[in-house]
Amino acid sequence: MNLFISGRKLKDLDTFSKSDPQCILYEKRNNSWVKIDQTEQIRNELNPDFKNSFTLAYFFEKVQNFKFVFIDGDGAGDFDTIGEVEVSMGKLMGAKKQTWTANLAYQGNANCGQIIVRTQALQTSNEVAKWSLRW
Repeated sequence: MNLFISGRKLKDLDTFSKSDPQCILYEKRNNSWVKIDQTEQIRNELNPDFKNSFTLAYFFEKVQNFKFVFIDGDGAGDFDTIGEVEVSMGKLMGAKKQTWTANLAYQGNANCGQIIVRTQALQTSNEVAKWSLRW
C-alpha cells in the first residue's frame, strides 16, 4: 500500500517566512508509537504535496493504527510541531475515492491545517518465480 501525503492551510510557525513542513509517520505497536518513515522537507510552503510516499503492508485481519505528525524543521534537528492526527488503516482504505482528509490538531489547538492521504494499492503476486525453457 502506498500513501501519498499532502497538507493544506498548515499553521505558519515561522516569523519572517513560511513553515518548512515535513510529515512523519508513526505506527502504534504494543501501546507505543514507533516511527516508520518521513517525507522530505519542503521549504516555505503551507500547502505541501510531498513527493516521497509511505509504503506499508496492509493486513486485512489486523487493526493498524497510525499517527501523522507535521513538523516545521528549523535546521540542526530542531523542529516545532505543526499538528498531528491519528487514524486506522481501515479508515484510510475505506475512504471515498481512496482519499482521506482530516483536520490536524496540536496541544488543544484544532486549527493547524488539514492532511490529505491518498491510498494506492500495490500490485501483488503469489508467484515466486517464472521459468522458461526452450529446446
